[in-house]
Amino acid sequence: MVFLLANLIPAFGIYELPTKREQDLYNQLLAEFTKLDIQKKDVNDVINTFDKPLVVTFPCNSTDLNNLVVNVVKTKLARFDETQAHQGDLITGGTYTWQCQITTQEGKITNECNNELRLNPDLLTNGTGIDPRVHQVENLVILYHEFLHGQLMIDAIKSSDKWKQDVCNKSPDGNIDYSYADGSHKIINPLQTQFASKLVENEGGQLIIKEILPSETINGTFSVGVFTKQDYPQYANGIRVTLRGTNIADTMFSSTGTDVTLTGHLVNKTTSGIAWFYIFESQNQTSNTEIKIIPSWVKRTAGLWSNGSITNSDFHKIIEYFIQEGMVSYSETGKNYGAGKIPEWFKKNASWWYEGLIDDSTFTNEIQYLVSVGIIS
Repeated sequence: MVFLLANLIPAFGIYELPTKREQDLYNQLLAEFTKLDIQKKDVNDVINTFDKPLVVTFPCNSTDLNNLVVNVVKTKLARFDETQAHQGDLITGGTYTWQCQITTQEGKITNECNNELRLNPDLLTNGTGIDPRVHQVENLVILYHEFLHGQLMIDAIKSSDKWKQDVCNKSPDGNIDYSYADGSHKIINPLQTQFASKLVENEGGQLIIKEILPSETINGTFSVGVFTKQDYPQYANGIRVTLRGTNIADTMFSSTGTDVTLTGHLVNKTTSGIAWFYIFESQNQTSNTEIKIIPSWVKRTAGLWSNGSITNSDFHKIIEYFIQEGMVSYSETGKNYGAGKIPEWFKKNASWWYEGLIDDSTFTNEIQYLVSVGIIS
């Protein structure tokens, strides 16, 4: 999912003030986030560290190596780092950085953390071609995701007996365990999925998540029922579905009577595919099910271009298609798709998009990103 592109990056660097655009974006998202009246994990501790330090002090046992531990946690918004924009070759929505300095003096450990939150304004403000309700949900989930990287570690500092014992017995040259921030997302992923589902319901929609097991396919090819139109009689104007997915390709919706089905195939036939369906009432005055489908020739062209079978000139057709369909905004009159201007990571992602490893919206956002930062101009 697009909102899974947020990452924890434990690193040190020179602090840079956020741009006005980034600060305004954070203020807007935070105001919307704090007004939410839905069930979610409490992340107020990390939010409060933006205004004042959180200090957690605890004594150690008499048998421990150290006597006292003092933790000081602060967080500030920082300028988004373009070098961190493509974690795992995907465009990142945000990062939360744990940056701690540890000092030990006469049995007292001081763990002072000056953490940084960064948000990618080019990604989070680009809603072109995306249902605005989905775009808003995904932006709030990215913010929540980053707050969780801070809150989960704070929870450990405040209440984990194991973490406290480990720190109390840390040698002068030993390290502190920050894995509680959940860089692997084992805790965060289900929390943010539940949060996204609540947000969608709050907007009058429904989030359906389906796992497509290899055993449920025929040599990797699948056909799964998504929903029945009769399940949503309240949507008088029709139903709009936004699809997100991983490890699925050549997806296509079809309708037989009132049943809507998704067909496609697993890219890796030995592992499961995941499909997320955002279901909302269509905002158009129509009784049809509104689903934006990118033609198969567009994906085939991307695949051929990614392996060098066709030239950049042939790839222009994809860019022009996204612009003509209103999925990518482009304000300049001239188009210059020089061979040296398109980075290699994007060519790799074009291959992944063709193979179904990233979804349509993610690839669309990548094109918009290149346009927005002037790489494609």
